[in-house]
Amino acid sequence: MSLLALAYPCISDKDYQWIQEFREENDELYHGRVEPHFTLVFPVFNQRPETFIEEIKTRSSNHRRIEFAIRCAVMEKDAFTPYWHVLMVPDEGYSHIVKLHDDLYSGKLAEELRMDLSFIPHIGIGNSIEQWTCKELVDQINHLDMEIKGTINEINVVEYHEEYAETLEKIKLSPNR
Repeated sequence: MSLLALAYPCISDKDYQWIQEFREENDELYHGRVEPHFTLVFPVFNQRPETFIEEIKTRSSNHRRIEFAIRCAVMEKDAFTPYWHVLMVPDEGYSHIVKLHDDLYSGKLAEELRMDLSFIPHIGIGNSIEQWTCKELVDQINHLDMEIKGTINEINVVEYHEEYAETLEKIKLSPNR
């Protein structure tokens, strides 16, 4: 069991269905276990849920709702497994997500930050141990001239079990002015 901070994006039903259909075919690791999301804090194993929740509330209190637009996919090699991942990366909203991520990893979670890995805000939609399979999927997506617009309105503190993610608390971000 681990604790994470995830942002389930608010997107159109059409975009959600497209992502889920794509994931059903191409995301053998996480489809059916967790909804499409941006990971803001990666798995933490040595925190009590109450402490983790309070820290996420404290560190996110100055952040506002984030609007984003995704227009492309990229691929990345997993640092811990033989898998490659297909990631939908936002053009707009990117810096706001990075800043929220960085704030969440200050304070009590600072020691949890993996300094050896770059943070790329993304929604993971596919994976394979075959890098060329992922390259073909990325090329396929990037030729669609698609755009997924949405918002991040809240942070979900999640307890991740082997087969599913359970939301323990939803923390609202301030509305934009």
